[in-house]
Amino acid sequence: MLRSIAVALSFLTIIPVKLSGVTQENVARSGAFFPLAGWLIGVAMAGCGWLMLAVGLAPLAAAVLLVAFEAWLTRGLHLDGVADLFDGLGGSFEAEKRLAIMKDSATGAFGVVGIVLVLLLKTAGLSSLLTLVQTWRDFPTFVLFACLAFVPAASRWAMMTLAWKSRYPRKNGTGQLFVGQITVKEILIGFLFLLPVLVSASSHTPVLIGLAAVFYVTMVPSFWLRYRAHEMLGGVTGDVLGASCEFGEALGWLAVTLFF
Repeated sequence: MLRSIAVALSFLTIIPVKLSGVTQENVARSGAFFPLAGWLIGVAMAGCGWLMLAVGLAPLAAAVLLVAFEAWLTRGLHLDGVADLFDGLGGSFEAEKRLAIMKDSATGAFGVVGIVLVLLLKTAGLSSLLTLVQTWRDFPTFVLFACLAFVPAASRWAMMTLAWKSRYPRKNGTGQLFVGQITVKEILIGFLFLLPVLVSASSHTPVLIGLAAVFYVTMVPSFWLRYRAHEMLGGVTGDVLGASCEFGEALGWLAVTLFF
């Protein structure tokens, strides 16, 4: 278990973790702890957001810095998936050619547009959320910060549900370590990292409804990509997993401002 946690942290964050004797099974089992890595990212972002507001930084400026902070904390891993997916889908109508374009390390016009749109949506969502923190004096601010931290965890759990029982369309690749390798056990263990927040909100019906809505919206990209990726690419690649995480975060933070 400790090795699987270390693999998850090493793969998803810049946290220096010493690894040795890692097997393919360790890598696949690490998916159960992707939400834990998401919590660490989300809590770090929430803490930085609170500090920036405390020193008087405007919500929009703080949101831009938070998006940049997350990109640094994750090495831009999933943003690369967004660029590759947009390039592939925009560059051809044939699955094989799309996969070949996505494998190319160069980023084209469609990829740039995709990254810009995702970053703008994430900035807009975080800016609106931080504005609520500043203006809603009669609403517990810790709830909003909890939502900020919850979304990265939920989006990484959604990423694993997308990998579950999906088909990998290439002969080899990084995504092959996860796609089709995730079992129900990893899905359930991963959900345990989300459950305490949902349970703690159960005593406050409006908060529970809002949080459940945010959770559902965060899951939407994984639902959509499960169907569309198999249709347009012949399966789910690592880029598709990464893109689903980025889309989930962008929609999740926007949903906070809609449901709270």
